[in-house]
Amino acid sequence: MTKLSFTQKLIQMISSKQSFEAMQQESKTWMVQCSNCKYEKSIWDMGGIRSGASGNPKTYMKCPNCNQSNWHNIYKKV
Repeated sequence: MTKLSFTQKLIQMISSKQSFEAMQQESKTWMVQCSNCKYEKSIWDMGGIRSGASGNPKTYMKCPNCNQSNWHNIYKKV
């Protein structure tokens, strides 16, 4: 098992085991993709949780691959 972020640990403490596992599985399907180099990583692997969400927002952040600050697309991988 990978190391959990503070947010993931907090949600784990206040959720049932089944709810937390469902959130983990759904969060692994949500991807963040760099608009510059197309590097992508799941929300879960970045230390976040995205569960029960919809839409395809964008977030401005530094890419862990190309090291450029730019807009990243968030989408659900089917």
